Amino acid sequence: MASSTNKSGNKTKPTPSSSSPNSQDEPPPPSELVNIGITLLGTLVAARILSAVSKLATALAAPLAGLYLMSTCPRDDTFDGKRELKRVLRGENLPENHPNKPKGFLEKALAKVSASIEAEAAAFAGCKVDILDIMGAVKIASIRSPTARKDYYWLGAVNKWRFVMMRDISERRPKKE
Repeated sequence: MASSTNKSGNKTKPTPSSSSPNSQDEPPPPSELVNIGITLLGTLVAARILSAVSKLATALAAPLAGLYLMSTCPRDDTFDGKRELKRVLRGENLPENHPNKPKGFLEKALAKVSASIEAEAAAFAGCKVDILDIMGAVKIASIRSPTARKDYYWLGAVNKWRFVMMRDISERRPKKE
């Protein structure tokens, strides 16, 4: 910074000089530094308090959610494999705008008949129903249909069985060495 003198010979306030590289890197006044420090300290304290409250809420909510799931987990005998398979084959689990969902009366009737025939054929061929209990909170039911060569999966939780997915049975066999 360069200082200048006026006509009377008194020095005036320094003016920024373009030749000085540190002209804009002057530290803020001490009062502003104190304000910034207090703000940062307050932010850190607030973050710590929110973190502790969040951990407490999680510590309380997780066991309560687990107890709720355990108390509302459906029993194994409430899963009717044939009925659930018919629902999936009819397309009830598909969203309304899905192209494979039957729309009109005739399409729905044909889908219902087709689903009944396929479900009965799967039952006659000996489809395999497995139910896996996961700590009493949720259950996963699976049906392996040998006629359709597919596996179907349902999730049992909160007093209801919900269809999750369908998967083709692969023909992978282990390689012989």
